[in-house]
Amino acid sequence: MINHRFNMLIKIQQDREEKLQAHFVKAQQFYQQAQQKYQGLANYRTEYIQQSQQQGSAGLQSRQYNQFVSFIGKLDQAIQQQGRAVQQAQAAAEQRKQSWLAMQKKRKALELLVQRNDAAELQKQLQQEQRNADEYASQQFMRRLAAEPLL
Repeated sequence: MINHRFNMLIKIQQDREEKLQAHFVKAQQFYQQAQQKYQGLANYRTEYIQQSQQQGSAGLQSRQYNQFVSFIGKLDQAIQQQGRAVQQAQAAAEQRKQSWLAMQKKRKALELLVQRNDAAELQKQLQQEQRNADEYASQQFMRRLAAEPLL
């Protein structure tokens, strides 16, 4: 009866654990995507500067230079914003991982409790069987003793 209840609790814990694991996987994927976006922006900024330097070696007009500086500033802002998004995604993934691991720990504790309870029940059963066997052997001995003639 008790094990049945614990088994139901374990099943509920497993379901919750699976959901938390799925949330963690999604958060981890989102974090990786955010990192890729960040890296893509950083790479684009580097390439844009290199191309502009190559074009600038032939000479730039002040208007082109101002556009270049303005665009680099916007890229820097986008990179900073994406960097914050990466940090937030990483924190969310870590939090979900910890929630998942905590639920896993609870489930394992319940399973260990059930195992210990099963072992205790088995030990009680074995002791009862031994007592029954001892009682039977004792009764057999007493019957034989009673059946033997006295000398």
